[in-house]
Amino acid sequence: KNFLERFYILEHKLYRGNVYDEILEVFLLEQAAGHLCDGSFENPAVIGLMDTFHLETEVIIVMERLPDTVDGHDYLFKVKYIPEDQVKVIFKQIINTALLMHKYGVFHRDWKLDKILVKRNKGTPEIRVIDFGCGDFVENEPFSEFNGTPAFAPPEIFRGETYMAEATTVWQIGAMLYIYCTRGRFETSVYMTEDNEVLENVSMECNDFLSQCLALDPNQRPTLEDLLLYPCKHCTLRACLDIKQWIERLLFQSAPPSPAKSVSTGSRECACIQRWRNKVILIP
Repeated sequence: KNFLERFYILEHKLYRGNVYDEILEVFLLEQAAGHLCDGSFENPAVIGLMDTFHLETEVIIVMERLPDTVDGHDYLFKVKYIPEDQVKVIFKQIINTALLMHKYGVFHRDWKLDKILVKRNKGTPEIRVIDFGCGDFVENEPFSEFNGTPAFAPPEIFRGETYMAEATTVWQIGAMLYIYCTRGRFETSVYMTEDNEVLENVSMECNDFLSQCLALDPNQRPTLEDLLLYPCKHCTLRACLDIKQWIERLLFQSAPPSPAKSVSTGSRECACIQRWRNKVILIP
């Protein structure tokens, strides 16, 4: 009972003018799915809640069961080879889901492959996020106590510092991607002490993405919105570099190559960035 009171019972929670008396994990699950926010969109990547049964010393939570679904860890190690393009599809869903959860005020705090279900469709794999037992509400103030898997805790915890919700989520997304890229284990305490070299089996874009998510300084990590925009930002930078190189060749060589392709690419990607600044986020 004391365990339940400490970690699960949420008595008379006031949220947006409504009072809730519910198990914290259930409340967070419903909130993350977009069911408790006025005017919010449903978050289909959060596992569906079917029912709850309150017993004397425990609470049974009944969730939907999806056919042909495994957790993210089993999905990785039961498939001999996952193309990088497919990994991108999975992690775009993860980032999108995390961003929407944070907008709804839910901090999962224990992102790892075991907490993600992957539905093995013939086409695009679909994810579902489960287990909000270590979760909390997103706060503007830093957290001091960490509830979650120590191996995936952000470096701030090991340095005895406070931590923020978004920077922690970004770190844990990076940790999951690291496992997908290396098919090995990940432990924050080990990662902090190693010279982390470039991974040879993935693209430079992926290496750059990893290095940003796994920045030891939380202030150097991108936001979740930055992660969604990462491909656009990278392509825009690459296009600008192509144009710069073309101009240099134009100045110092007599017969420079045509810049049409670079200019076109840059314009298209800049338009994508502009649409984002107008609050329209498009996922390629």
